[in-house]
Amino acid sequence: MKPKFSSSPFITTPLAFSLLLLILLNTFEYTIVAADLVPKTCKRCENNDPNIDYNFCVSSFRADPDSDSADVRKLGAISLSSIRDHVRNSVKHVEKLLKKEVDSYKRARLRDCLELYCDAIVTLEEGKKAYRAKHYEDADIKVSSVMDAARVCEDGFGEKEGISSPLTKRNKDTFQLTAIALSIINMHP
Repeated sequence: MKPKFSSSPFITTPLAFSLLLLILLNTFEYTIVAADLVPKTCKRCENNDPNIDYNFCVSSFRADPDSDSADVRKLGAISLSSIRDHVRNSVKHVEKLLKKEVDSYKRARLRDCLELYCDAIVTLEEGKKAYRAKHYEDADIKVSSVMDAARVCEDGFGEKEGISSPLTKRNKDTFQLTAIALSIINMHP
């Protein structure tokens, strides 16, 4: 007995080709939409917070290859990882500066900053856990305290006339990275 449906190549080939084309187009469209999400998200962040520079935001996400295929939630996770990496590098930088610094006032401020940044790493890990668990208010509080650490570190150097912070750029970058993360955290309901 012959099957009711023919297995003719003229019937299945166009159908298979059409399905394959549909899958490829949807995948291509998804890739374009995901890749466009970084600039759109950064524009939204910049509009929500005057402390966020659009170009800084885009370049910080572009440093992570996963950002091209990320949704907003994943961009939030990427931003938290960027802060962690930056703060860890800042800790190493401060440790190097402490080995060379002879001025007692600057050494004391550097030690303060080192403590602030070491605490910030722990706090940030707690914030990442809260973010993963979708406890956005807790994540906001933790990330805000990391932002405060950068500000307090910078302000500590300004307490004495004529002393400038050797960490200004790092503190500004930490501040801005946390502002981006906070903006994304606050995009979630």
